[in-house]
Amino acid sequence: MTAREMQIAFERESSFIDPTIKPSSTEIFWWINRSIETFVKTRWDGNNPKHEGFEQSQKRIDDLRTLVKEPTTTLVISAGTVKPNSYTAPIPVDYMFTLGEEVSITTIGTSPVTSREGITETSVDKYVDDIVNPFSEHIYHNGWARPLRLYRGSLVELITDGTYTIVGYYLRYLMKPTVVALPSTSCDLPEHTHYEIVKGAVRMYLENIKDPRYQTYNNEIVTSE
Repeated sequence: MTAREMQIAFERESSFIDPTIKPSSTEIFWWINRSIETFVKTRWDGNNPKHEGFEQSQKRIDDLRTLVKEPTTTLVISAGTVKPNSYTAPIPVDYMFTLGEEVSITTIGTSPVTSREGITETSVDKYVDDIVNPFSEHIYHNGWARPLRLYRGSLVELITDGTYTIVGYYLRYLMKPTVVALPSTSCDLPEHTHYEIVKGAVRMYLENIKDPRYQTYNNEIVTSE
């Protein structure tokens, strides 16, 4: 659907009888974009009637596939300044949720070896324990290692054991959906999701104005989802 088609669908779904309560175009698109944001989040994390997150079923894959950004290029790597043996990479400006991460590592020495590996998720609370743990996967052993990964502001922080460097970081992620607006900015989610998004926008609008049709309409959405 184009932006205008989504607006028309919203108005028809809402079935406004009293023109005095009909929302303006600005309000309609506010609810549509709220619905898009909710749609993406619930399809990604599984907080939906079917309890299926992204890639847990073909339907969920199809719902969000147009928002998937593949790591076709290496994000710029810089030496870290906060933690020892660390490297940082910028998080893309259109980033929303992480789907997968890989790094290119190169050993330090006279015969460097480069390989592409995964990462080891850690947290601020776990970081110290992981650093001193002799069995942590960030320690290079038998030709491979998975550096620790932390997030800090707009950066990804990657920590090694000091025996190898990080020369590349590859992030597969869901990008932020385009904000739908007139005259020509349309929804960049797959076509089959547009009507679901409109129905979700109407549901939120009816709930907000406490329309008695809300409960019936909400039940219809849950059934069709």
